[in-house]
Order: sequence, then structure tokens, then C-alpha cells
Amino acid sequence: MAQSDPEPEPTAAAEAAVEAEAAEDSGDDGVEAEPEPDPEKAERTIERLMWSSAWLTVLVGVFLVVGVARSDSHYSVFAWLGAVVAMLGLLALAATYFACARKRITLRTRLRGPIDVFKGSTVVMAIVVICGVLVPTDNTPALAVLLPWAVTYWLYGLDKTEAPTP
Repeated sequence: MAQSDPEPEPTAAAEAAVEAEAAEDSGDDGVEAEPEPDPEKAERTIERLMWSSAWLTVLVGVFLVVGVARSDSHYSVFAWLGAVVAMLGLLALAATYFACARKRITLRTRLRGPIDVFKGSTVVMAIVVICGVLVPTDNTPALAVLLPWAVTYWLYGLDKTEAPTP
């Protein structure tokens, strides 16, 4: 008497099901893996964003000057002082952003002690906004300086390195 084989040969459909189950367990859904990040492309993007921040700051300065020039009102001493200090601050911010875009400095370059370029530019930006609000024509240019600063804030957070824990 011949005995039948206790384990029949697997069919092609059964083999495909086993392979699909193995692929599912390994996390491969037939979708290609995400490409590796390109550090050169990231650097170019950061450089473009810094150039954008610099030119946006220059445009804010132009809008502030045009607003002051078109105004028919007689400014008080505080308004003129605010306009001059705001323009000087905008020039300093634009110069800083241009230097960062040209890779002369970075946002993390230390100025003095714990103060780096980004923290210093934040103080200058706050002064520009406060002094720009003193100009009675329009507050939009003074508040528009927040956009380039927000871009640098985002870039500053991207490059955060982990501090070693003691």
C-alpha cells in the first residue's frame, strides 16, 4: 500500500502569498523608500532663503522711506527719531542677512558670550518694530520686518545640534 505524501508541494499561488506576507512583515509595501536627503541641495535652499530674507528686509526699508517721503504730516521729534532708528536697524538686519547668504557668518556665530547672530538680530528686529510704530504714517512696514525674521527663525531652528548632557 502506497502512502500519500503528508506535505504536498507548494503551488505558485501559495509561494506568492508567502512572499507577500514576508514583504508585509518587513514593512515593504511595494512603495519605494524615501530618497536620502541631499546635503548640497539643503545648503542651496538655506542660502536662497537667506538671500530672500535680505532682499525682503531691503524692501521693507524702501517701503518705510516711501511712506515717510509721501507723508504730508509734520513729524514730531519722536517720529523722526523712530524713522531714523528703524532705517538704521533695517540696514543692520539686511547687512547681517546678506553676510549669512554669502556664508561670511552663520546665524549661530557667537557675538559675545551666549549671544549669537540670531539673538542679536532678534533684538534689532524688536527695536525696528518699536521704532517703526512711532512713525505715524503706517505701521505695515514696521510689522513687515517680521516676515524675514520669521524665515531666519525657522532656519535657526533647523540647524539645532544636540547639546551633550552631563
